[in-house]
Amino acid sequence: MQLNSAKLAPTAPSASDAPCKVAVVLNGNARAVNERLVSDLRGLLQDETLYVSHSLDQSRFIARHLVNQNFDVVLCGGGDGTFTQVLSDISALRPRRLPAMGLLRLGTGNALANVLGSRAGLKGLAADLRSTRDPRRRSTLDLIGCEGRLSPFAGVGLDAMILEDYNKTRQGVLRKVFGNRINGPLGYGLAIASRSTWRLARNERPIVTIRNEGAPAYRLDLEGRRVGRPLQRGEVIYHGPVTIAATSTIPFYGFRCRLFPQADTLEGRFQLRVSSCGPAEIVPQLHKLFSGELRSDKIMDYAASAVSIHHESGTPFQIGGDLVGIRRSIQLKLEQVEAALGSDAELPAEERQVPSLRSVG
Repeated sequence: MQLNSAKLAPTAPSASDAPCKVAVVLNGNARAVNERLVSDLRGLLQDETLYVSHSLDQSRFIARHLVNQNFDVVLCGGGDGTFTQVLSDISALRPRRLPAMGLLRLGTGNALANVLGSRAGLKGLAADLRSTRDPRRRSTLDLIGCEGRLSPFAGVGLDAMILEDYNKTRQGVLRKVFGNRINGPLGYGLAIASRSTWRLARNERPIVTIRNEGAPAYRLDLEGRRVGRPLQRGEVIYHGPVTIAATSTIPFYGFRCRLFPQADTLEGRFQLRVSSCGPAEIVPQLHKLFSGELRSDKIMDYAASAVSIHHESGTPFQIGGDLVGIRRSIQLKLEQVEAALGSDAELPAEERQVPSLRSVG
């Protein structure tokens, strides 16, 4: 798979001939992680060290051990939230050098797995482990930094509302009907149908102020072309009601939903998507929204390197697909980490240039 759907740039391979020191950290609560999977994975390991985390406290303990042991690569076994948690726990310790981060496709939300070229199934895990051992298969990955966490996406509004409703749906009476099948796309669908759509129709949309806090920001059209004048640091990008106000460095938002279609065309920026669409406009066109083709005067896209989002009374906020609580003020900025590529990815050519923002007219 050619990585034309993510902002990845090649990194120079290590000059050392020593083998990579690789750790595999599994989220014991992830959808695909069970005793059989752990046993099968142990059979695939060579010199890698395996850890299984079942709680946030265990995750932080493992992160400290990873830093103390100077691992070159950390492979996260889970979804986008697992990657965000492990990386953020390591980063919080302020190590001299962050390890290269990779992802095994074992979670519910697999947006990053799609970007990094991770494969599903036991054969896919074996191939991804082989890929990780090769120090030449490294790249630079843009992420969103917020509240000491690093993630491919973060935002307020509908996405955070859906996550909140998904968690309630998994714990409600529908679990008795659907069992563990509710942990995944089915659960999200049920949450949207039974809770989120009605909340969106019934409740007033939050009024937010979004301000540029970094390099000049630009309005974009659906093809990623620049529209209008640049917005300088301190200027208000948007003020008004929102259905969603979210940032991302990758096009996907789990389940191959292309909610951020311009994210992979931006150099030194992430995509900010702001929408005030109501359910009457969104629901009939969900297929276009998820394919990145929905056009509306109420959907506004921007390229920015840092923004702040303010809401007077507080609104639900998600980072990396995990609901983190109610926030009144949020600061988001562009960060970079080294990524270990999966077996289904082709390393971008060194001479390949990431497209710059194109100007209209």
